[in-house]
Amino acid sequence: MTWAAWRVQRSQIIAAMGVVLVFALWLLISGVVTGHSQTFKYWTDADIYVLYALPGVLGLALGAPLIASECSLGTNRLAWTQSVTRIRWLAFKFLVGGVVTAGIVIILGFLLEWWTGAVSVSALTNSGGFSAVRIQPTDFDLTGIVVIGYALFAFSLGVALGAVIRRPGWAFALGIPIFAAARIVVQGSLRAHLVAPAIFTNLTGLSLSTLAVNRGWQLHSTLLPANRLSPPPGRTWAWSDYTKSYDVCRGKPNLSNAGAAHCAALSHLHFVVQYQPDSHYWALQGIETAIFLGLGLLLLGLTVMKLKSWRT
Repeated sequence: MTWAAWRVQRSQIIAAMGVVLVFALWLLISGVVTGHSQTFKYWTDADIYVLYALPGVLGLALGAPLIASECSLGTNRLAWTQSVTRIRWLAFKFLVGGVVTAGIVIILGFLLEWWTGAVSVSALTNSGGFSAVRIQPTDFDLTGIVVIGYALFAFSLGVALGAVIRRPGWAFALGIPIFAAARIVVQGSLRAHLVAPAIFTNLTGLSLSTLAVNRGWQLHSTLLPANRLSPPPGRTWAWSDYTKSYDVCRGKPNLSNAGAAHCAALSHLHFVVQYQPDSHYWALQGIETAIFLGLGLLLLGLTVMKLKSWRT
C-alpha cells in the first residue's frame, strides 16, 4: 500500500524536489558571497518573499493532487474495490506525502538557518548596525521549526481542498490566499502575544542602552505616566497626549540625557518599550508551530469527514 501511494505521488514529489534543489543552489551561491553588497541585496529585496512563500507553495503542490488527481482519473474507485477502506487509503497517502513534505522542508530549514546567519553577517558589515536576530519577523519566518509547521499546514490544506473541489489546479489556486491569510493573521495579530512580552523603561526617552532591547523584536514604545507600563483603558500605544509638557521642557537647547530625565520626572512620565527578547525565540517557535500543526490536524479531520460522505 505504501509503495502504491509512492508510485501515484512520485511525479509531484520529484518535481517538488527539483524546485527545492534550485532554491537550495541559489541559497548556497548567495550565502557564500558573505560580506559583499550583492549578498546584502538578497536580504533587503522583494526576493525574500519567495522564501517566505516556499513552504506553503511546496505543501500545497504536494497536497492538492493527493486526492483530487485520483478523483479526476477515477483511480480512487479502483483502490476502494480492492478491500481497501477509504480511511486506510487516505492514511497511507497522507502519511507518505506528509513525511516527504516534512523531510524536504527539514533539509530546506537547515539551509535557511545557515543562509540567514550568513546574510546577517553581510548586513552587519554593510550597515554597521546590529546584526539581525532570529526573534525579529524577518528571520523568524525562515528559521527554526516553524517552517515545518507552515509546510505541513499547507499540505493538509491542499488535501482538504482537493477532497472538496476534486480538481488539483483549483485546489492549489484556492489554497494560496487561504495559506497567506493564515500566516498574516498569526504573524500580525497573534505572534506578539503568544508569550508575554518583556517591558523596558527609562526616563530619558532618548536612548535605549540595553542590548536585549536593541536586539529584540520591539512591539511598542511611547511615553506613559510614571505609574503605568501600558496605555490607559481606551488609549493605544500611539497616543501622545502625555508628551506635550515633556516636549516643551525638552525644547531647551543642548539638552543632555540627564536633562531629559529631569524633564520626564517633572512631567511624571517615563519611556516604556514592550518587546519580545531573543530569549523568547524558541517558546514562540514552539507555540506557533503547534498552532499550524493543530490547524493541519483539523483539516485532516475535515478531509476524513468529506471522504466518508462521498457516494462514489
